[in-house]
Amino acid sequence: MNFPGKGRTSRLQIGALALVAVILGGATVMSRIFFERQRSDLPAGLPSVAPRTPLAEPTQFRVSALAGSVEAFQNGQWYVARAGHLLSSKDVVRTHDGSRALLRRGSVEIDLRDNMDLRLDKLENRKASLGLLRGERVSANVGKDDEHLEIKAMDTRTENVGAASFVVAVAPSGQVSVATTEGAARFESKGQQVLVRKGMESSAAPGAAPGTPEPIPEQLLLSVIWPEEETSDGTAKLKGHASPSSRVWVNHQEVPVGPDGNFQAPVPANGPKTPIRVDAQDINGRQKSVSRVLRRTPGVPHLEPSGDELWNE
Repeated sequence: MNFPGKGRTSRLQIGALALVAVILGGATVMSRIFFERQRSDLPAGLPSVAPRTPLAEPTQFRVSALAGSVEAFQNGQWYVARAGHLLSSKDVVRTHDGSRALLRRGSVEIDLRDNMDLRLDKLENRKASLGLLRGERVSANVGKDDEHLEIKAMDTRTENVGAASFVVAVAPSGQVSVATTEGAARFESKGQQVLVRKGMESSAAPGAAPGTPEPIPEQLLLSVIWPEEETSDGTAKLKGHASPSSRVWVNHQEVPVGPDGNFQAPVPANGPKTPIRVDAQDINGRQKSVSRVLRRTPGVPHLEPSGDELWNE
């Protein structure tokens, strides 16, 4: 026996199922289009950071802000970093030329400048140990007394003493310098420690203990002893003095600054006029430039008698 109502119900169910299938198929197509477009701006061969839970663990750092090209090494692979991504122990953050990243956890803030590699070595609830693997300067701010931050660079170790703001800088020579702008930081090298208080700085040459902290100059320190205005050889020697924690360039070539702040550089002076420019940057990022033109007097030509008669009679 046939029941007309039952046949009508079956047709309605089939229609509803077909409608659901159409909706799901359309959603799949739209999602593919959307996500493929979103990934089109990523560098070839470099995936975005794998998604993580939006609820950060107490030990994790968050990329709170960035500019330029920033990468993160997580789970054995490099990823493109994005603001809001979470970083755990053993992760590495890398900045490139012209880029910058800001990491935060609680009251701790880490400022990474360009061309740096920073590894999150050990992360605990109120303690963090970071390693500066590559780069010249990292800034740190710890806002609470009960939070502890340690930054390792070369064979040195720097940690906050209570709430503090400090900078750790590494020169191409391997010299490590620490400057404190708020609070105090403990600077250790070769088993010896110094306390770098607010407004002070200290440096440690490779394999040496840290020097006695000295006041950070109110203005960037840079004095230059220019070569003689007239020189007979093809090279002039420039000398100068800067803060031991500063970096110095002569005609865009970086020259080493000694533990006493002295530096020197040979300057080719083959032409009659040689422009010389000296640039300096201190540990806090302040910059200063001085320049001069070295003038070289041409040598007097040397004449020798040829033995020939000058006049023919």
